[in-house]
Amino acid sequence: MMGRGSLWLPLLVLFVLAGLSFWIERTVQPPGAGADIDHVDPEGIMEDFDALRTDAAGNPQYRLSAVRLKHYSGSKQTELEAPHFVQLDKQAGDVTATAKLANVSPDGNEVDLRGDVVVVRAATPRQSAMTLRSARLLVFPERNLLRSPGAVEVTDRSMTLHAGAMEYRADPRIVKLTGRVKARYISQAK
Repeated sequence: MMGRGSLWLPLLVLFVLAGLSFWIERTVQPPGAGADIDHVDPEGIMEDFDALRTDAAGNPQYRLSAVRLKHYSGSKQTELEAPHFVQLDKQAGDVTATAKLANVSPDGNEVDLRGDVVVVRAATPRQSAMTLRSARLLVFPERNLLRSPGAVEVTDRSMTLHAGAMEYRADPRIVKLTGRVKARYISQAK
């Protein structure tokens, strides 16, 4: 019996020392070391955020605003609550996009809108207003591109259509619909 007890004592001492070493290592490390704390606690928060982008001549291109903006330094991620994006175009009409949430890429070249996304193209003398609804919309402001990877509904004065996905290129004004596309044309009686 003495032989067995003498074997357990050194093992018990080793386990106690290992536990003590682990505890000391944890207590001397700075808070958050090794943890992804950047996504839990934002580096900065702005209320009633509003930014305007202009071209080299100073003409407004687009405006992005939100109820609250949160920026995380480690991931360089920016989150927006209740975002409101407006692409300003005097000739073709403004395009406005709203949602519940959005993420902005670190370089600002991609805005991911999620939750009750609504896009409205303003009416012009040549065309009626158009509304797009989707659960998610990717906006690429520098490329004048809107992309909805999921189901969309598009309505204007003369039509209603549903599609599995959509891509809209603003420069050539081309809409590409994919998936099951269903359109209903509403005749405008004069």
